[in-house]
Amino acid sequence: MLLEPSAKCESLRSSPSGTWSVNVNESRKNRLIASTERYVTKNNWRAVQRLWQPNVDRGDIDAKACLAHVILEYLNAPKCIEDQMQKSLQAAAVAGHADAAYWVCRWGKMKGAEGDAQLLRAGELGSRGAQRDLGAKFATGDWSGPKDLALAVSWYRKAAERGHDDAQYNLGFMLILGEGAPADVEEGLRWVTRAALQGDYSARKLLEDLYQNGYYGVPKRIDEANRWAHLLHVARVKQRRNPTRSSLNELRASR
Repeated sequence: MLLEPSAKCESLRSSPSGTWSVNVNESRKNRLIASTERYVTKNNWRAVQRLWQPNVDRGDIDAKACLAHVILEYLNAPKCIEDQMQKSLQAAAVAGHADAAYWVCRWGKMKGAEGDAQLLRAGELGSRGAQRDLGAKFATGDWSGPKDLALAVSWYRKAAERGHDDAQYNLGFMLILGEGAPADVEEGLRWVTRAALQGDYSARKLLEDLYQNGYYGVPKRIDEANRWAHLLHVARVKQRRNPTRSSLNELRASR
């Protein structure tokens, strides 16, 4: 049970200088995220705050954005803390942190054309998540911008080339279908396979179906179909055993 907000709303500090830089190295960040996973499963937002705060105090904009994102997305903190995290995320976004700009679309209460413009900015800054979402927006037309399959392929490719598994799956499937670009089953299979090897469920299921039934000119290969069916089952088991690890993957990929 949460304590009363008045007992829990100590202020989260900002960098003493008021300026921010990206200075956390990858090994340190991975250690922080590994510890964060343990605290998230216990809904311990105080421990997460203590974990990231020293890096925030050093002026690390990535730590500032990551701390805000974890508390807003995964933890049940008092409203006053969530309000502080909203401001931290906005500040990081204004400072040019690509994923903060993306996360603001989700946690900054931006909607409609304003939210879409922020999403586009985040994608242009280099957020893989935003680039993937822009691919989906252009593919479906479900936003204030147009439906444009060629641009969908372009945005999916940006994120796919940087390792985003869902973007790889969507790019590969569009190339197999010939949507937004000339059909290229060979290249499409390569992208879907890359996504599947990262554990993407949809990619593994698609490969199972393609090789089982020989859809879209893919040769039937029952051995490959069975292989991907097995790996799909393995991925589901891992997800059930440790759902937090996969949910923090976008944190690992930020900046």
